[in-house]
Amino acid sequence: MKRVALAGPAGMLVALSSIVQAQSSVTLYGLVDAGIAYTNNQRGAHNVQATSGKLSGARWSLKGVEDLGGGYKALFTLENGFRITDGQLGQGGREFGRQAFAGLAKTGVGTLTFGR
Repeated sequence: MKRVALAGPAGMLVALSSIVQAQSSVTLYGLVDAGIAYTNNQRGAHNVQATSGKLSGARWSLKGVEDLGGGYKALFTLENGFRITDGQLGQGGREFGRQAFAGLAKTGVGTLTFGR
């Protein structure tokens, strides 16, 4: 029977992984803006119809932060807009047309982001 000991970089990585633990979080959030519109005189008759996005606009989003250590954090936000009545994408048909950016933050210095 052969016995193998972990030594070198692989062994150190296994040993350090139990000591160093980064904090990270990903949040899924959203808003559904749906309603009913009533028109009492549309070509001589009344009309009731479903509406989407009258107040805020329906959306679903992902937002995340990863602690990199040393006061640094990686962050991102992806926010999609859509119409609740038919499911079509908003903002010209872009998947994450409301917001889409990633960046790096350093405590005491600030945040640098790239995207829309």
